Amino acid sequence: MNAPTATRDRTVEEHWTTVDGTLTRYLEAGHGHPVLLIPGEGSVSEEWWDILTGLAGTHRAIAIDLPGYGYTEPIPHASPESLATFVWRFARTLGLERPALVGHSLGGAVAVHAALQRPRHVPALALVSSAGMGRAINPLMIVQSVTPLGDLTVWLIPRLILGPTVLVLSEAIAGSLHPWRIDAHWWFSQILAVSTPGTLNTTLRSQRQAVGVLGQKHPLLHRLPELPMPTLVAWGVHDLLVPFWQAVAARRRLRRGRLRLLPLTGHLLPLEAPDALLAALRPLLADLDHAVVEEGSPA
Repeated sequence: MNAPTATRDRTVEEHWTTVDGTLTRYLEAGHGHPVLLIPGEGSVSEEWWDILTGLAGTHRAIAIDLPGYGYTEPIPHASPESLATFVWRFARTLGLERPALVGHSLGGAVAVHAALQRPRHVPALALVSSAGMGRAINPLMIVQSVTPLGDLTVWLIPRLILGPTVLVLSEAIAGSLHPWRIDAHWWFSQILAVSTPGTLNTTLRSQRQAVGVLGQKHPLLHRLPELPMPTLVAWGVHDLLVPFWQAVAARRRLRRGRLRLLPLTGHLLPLEAPDALLAALRPLLADLDHAVVEEGSPA
């Protein structure tokens, strides 16, 4: 492959499409077997920027803005199950056949539901600091969900001159040990996304559906044995939002699970430690064209 072609293949391009009437934004890079990257709650698809460029040499890597987050229009119901259905409609719109699914945080829960909905269409699955792997969660998330603090944040942040910047900075500090490593593409896009109440409203509504006084309301551990595909669970050991031992619990319930714990990293693995995450993903994604699910799994 000559240098100009290699450079072109690794260029991240922004695209828009309509999914059943919903204007949807996504980023894409590379060619090959499709890998669909699903961001975390309230985050934009730029959180996968380094992963997109890293996979582009061997795969068609696509990162979606989930409905109501980033720049994709909202849909009436934003539960992980509904978002998983939307992900499959998005895949159909783009003509993606048997995409590997990689989900971070809320995106991990969405990826699990998508894999449960169509297990034979998912040759590989990766859960990165995933929601739904237990009840434990940072107490601040509980406070935001069950008290008026969440409503105050949604109302106040867009009205302060530096409100969105301060919010994104606090997210980066809480979610990573090395926020200075985060790519500038995410900073700019994320600040712009939270400058309007739309993303913040969707995020708060999602938090209140998922988090209550006792922590995460809808753990998915009991559903993991139903997943027939090879599944990677990757987690930062110093994750302050969801504890890393949930990764161990998830791995124990997976039929074909792999575990990768990354030291000195927090919750925002795709942003803070993209090289380490890529190193964990590549063996999982190495031979997707020949990957099969176990016999006897539901279609």
